[in-house]
Amino acid sequence: MATLVAAHARQAPHPQPRGDTLNRFDDTFLQRYRRRHPHLFPGTPTHERPARGNGYVSEAAFQADAAEHLTLLGWEVQEGPKGSLGGGPVWYTAGWPDLTVYRTDGARRLWFAELKQPGNHPSDTQLACHARLRAAGFRVTVAYTLADLLAAAKEEL
Repeated sequence: MATLVAAHARQAPHPQPRGDTLNRFDDTFLQRYRRRHPHLFPGTPTHERPARGNGYVSEAAFQADAAEHLTLLGWEVQEGPKGSLGGGPVWYTAGWPDLTVYRTDGARRLWFAELKQPGNHPSDTQLACHARLRAAGFRVTVAYTLADLLAAAKEEL
């Protein structure tokens, strides 16, 4: 037993924290954490971004509303990935449009929609993918507003 106590006494002492690392949960960290996980702080007021020129605060909000409207018009809508259910990576072709829109009426109608917030533009990768889809005979619409998207859907009928 004495040997065990002596061996423990010879170990290096635990390092003492420096003054700048005493509080890892400083105000900046907590602000970022609250912003990333607002559902954990239900009483905290949120500072939502103002709506852009198309009325949506984000492209994700635009996409959700677009999918709902197209579905109400009788289109089937396959949305692009929003993350995996298991929290792991999602593999998708780079540049693929946000929405694949089609009818199940046997008429073989299929088209694609890329949704963008006003002021944003498709990347070079997206433009190259859109060009390949168009070369294969598909329509690809870049929509900045819901009205743009619904006009394209009407043209496809």
